[in-house]
Amino acid sequence: MKQIPTPKELLELIKSSLFKDIDIECVLSMTSAQLDTFTLEQEERLLAAQPHGRLVSWLSDLFWTADKEAILITTPHPWLDEGYELKGPKEMGDLNSDEYELAEWIIQLAALSHDLIVHAPFPLDVLQDGLDWFYEEDEDNFGYKHKSLIEWICSTPYRRIAALVCYQVLDNETNRAIKTNQAIQDFYAMECWRLHPDWQSLDDCEEFIRTALDGMEQIEKHYDEGHAAGLNDEEIRVLDALYGFAPHDYSKEDFPRMRDLCKAANESLPDKPYVKSENGQREYARKMHEAFREIFAKYGTHYDPSDLTDLTPGYLDSWIYDKYYE
Repeated sequence: MKQIPTPKELLELIKSSLFKDIDIECVLSMTSAQLDTFTLEQEERLLAAQPHGRLVSWLSDLFWTADKEAILITTPHPWLDEGYELKGPKEMGDLNSDEYELAEWIIQLAALSHDLIVHAPFPLDVLQDGLDWFYEEDEDNFGYKHKSLIEWICSTPYRRIAALVCYQVLDNETNRAIKTNQAIQDFYAMECWRLHPDWQSLDDCEEFIRTALDGMEQIEKHYDEGHAAGLNDEEIRVLDALYGFAPHDYSKEDFPRMRDLCKAANESLPDKPYVKSENGQREYARKMHEAFREIFAKYGTHYDPSDLTDLTPGYLDSWIYDKYYE
């Protein structure tokens, strides 16, 4: 079994592996603002040093597993206690006071490395003073609606870090679409996830940022235009299903069929409150597929779930499944 290094041995390993030509003792005399800048500079440097952020992953793996939740890589750990906090100076007795202060900073860098490389949320003021959590949910703080964060992604000089933050924003928006609108999920899959960037490549990072932000802007505009036309999110989803794609131009000629579908979906639900079950969902889906055929025929179109080239039936099926279980 491999012996766990002492606190001093771990510090020397990190210094020799990541900071061979850099005097990190400068952190001992830095102000808080200077230290924040230095941390981002070093994170960006490590991302640029090897393909796919390998050095960043290596630093993170010294402390935590590659899970979004912080799980210790080994227990006992030479630096971290069971609460994942840095041990006190007495517990790291082979470090002097300056070395202990270096360890405090390295832990901050390693925590940022972990959260960036596994796409986990983290305190946003690490990126910029005043850039904070404005929403209750992680996916909103790392979401396209957080415009201060989007502005930071566009303007920061740390372009590799920006790409990793943008990845997390796009991932959250995609997961939101999975739950609420599969046509938009497919748009993100086809338009925004075509490139999985090598975080070392500045060109890859810039292209990913441009593609992701452009796609999310299109979807935000799509919803804004739908709301301006008097539609709610569910009605937008059903229209997207009828078109078979999103975004698209809105035509009021399509609103009556959409509203007939929404009305049928609401009227076919069991009386609330109801016990949700697999059999109940299947019965609801059966009623709705009959209603779909009648409503499509009313508007001179054909509803055929067996036509695998037509995305509309699948999107509608996902909608009524979600509606039953919401």
